[in-house]
Amino acid sequence: MAFFSRDYEVFLLLAAPGAAPLWEAAQWTPFAASLDGLVAQAGTRGKAGMRSLQYNPKGKPLAFGRLGWDDKSHAKWMHTPVTTEARFMSLEAWAPAWTTCEKDDQAPDLFLALANESLLGRAGKTLQFGQRLVCAIAADMGSDAAAALQTSLAQLAARQEAVVFARTRRQWGRAAHGGFTDAVQDMLIGGLFRQDDPHAHPLDAQAFREPWTRIGQA
Repeated sequence: MAFFSRDYEVFLLLAAPGAAPLWEAAQWTPFAASLDGLVAQAGTRGKAGMRSLQYNPKGKPLAFGRLGWDDKSHAKWMHTPVTTEARFMSLEAWAPAWTTCEKDDQAPDLFLALANESLLGRAGKTLQFGQRLVCAIAADMGSDAAAALQTSLAQLAARQEAVVFARTRRQWGRAAHGGFTDAVQDMLIGGLFRQDDPHAHPLDAQAFREPWTRIGQA
């Protein structure tokens, strides 16, 4: 099986503009705990890896060193009441880590990507949502694993008063030019919306590049 051809259940969550940021420790800690079992299940291939893009007030990227899925690593990048200068841009989590995926020539068992909408060139603009989160779990992990991920995300969607909570099924990527394109890892920033500015249009079916099935919403 080619790296890109593995099937996934993919979930999308767009948090309400005023929702508490998921990168805050009070929000991330319970959410991460709800995923610990799935990360451990994916850990049979290797340890999970994380990376976060954040900036200091002068716009210089912050260095966090190697990050795993554990309390010590979470404490390095999460924001707390004393984290006043760091500006959070994005976060990725791979289980197993991307280096293992490359070595195995197999896409991850579990993937998560989070972005701060206000830093995507939209500072000062009226936003329809304040955070975007994409989570994907390989279909061959089993229906119970997909259901567990959906349950964790449904709880988060309720806390964040999500304006969109939806799912789709797709391969990790699509064959192109001897390789692949449109990977799940690229969805967060460039693969979700048809328009450059999703806040200028209704968040209906026409707004998205792929078909999504809404979960628990009319």
